[in-house]
Amino acid sequence: MNFIFSANFPYKHFTTTKSAGNMKNKAERDSFLRSTALNPADLVLANQVHGNNVKVVKRSDQNTVIDNCDGLITADKNLLLGIFTADCVPILISSSDGEVKAAVHVGWKGLYLGIVENAIRVLINDFCISPKSIKVYICPHIRSCCYKTGAEMEDKFNIKLINGKLDLSAILRDKLESCGVSEIFDVNQCTYHNEQLFFSYRRDCCTERLLSVI
Repeated sequence: MNFIFSANFPYKHFTTTKSAGNMKNKAERDSFLRSTALNPADLVLANQVHGNNVKVVKRSDQNTVIDNCDGLITADKNLLLGIFTADCVPILISSSDGEVKAAVHVGWKGLYLGIVENAIRVLINDFCISPKSIKVYICPHIRSCCYKTGAEMEDKFNIKLINGKLDLSAILRDKLESCGVSEIFDVNQCTYHNEQLFFSYRRDCCTERLLSVI
């Protein structure tokens, strides 16, 4: 199995697995994309600095890495948007008509700094999309079963940790729902727990990365 996806999310998307290779390696990434009949030149990536910047990209940005950015949004149907992860949360977003899509890298820092709210704000303000018409897919990431953190997270997110573990997807859902988004799909896969399928930085201190694409 080289990738996984959710049939419940109606737009073309996937997250690679270990067997697809290290997606940070361009040769391996390009080979994988071609094997799925996708053109590597159509891919746009973010350089991912654990911030809250979201950029709107267009055809001229194809085959590039966008600087100082953790989220990508486009109305170009021919572009592929990609996010690298090895425990952080990749979220893939689409308008209900499929005209606009986004890929966002969400670690705890970005979550705290408001990258989720920023992405939804751009969709609403720049593309005139109602929150009720936004669909969000939560890709594989480290789940609450395995994500042990410090007590400082309780103050940052105004939550109570359970057994010292942080539930990123629960916080993410709360933020999305606060923005008016209700159509949220979750593949419910843990990168740390499922060693056979996924790379995990926390588990292995690995340099390899998965790729989530819409």
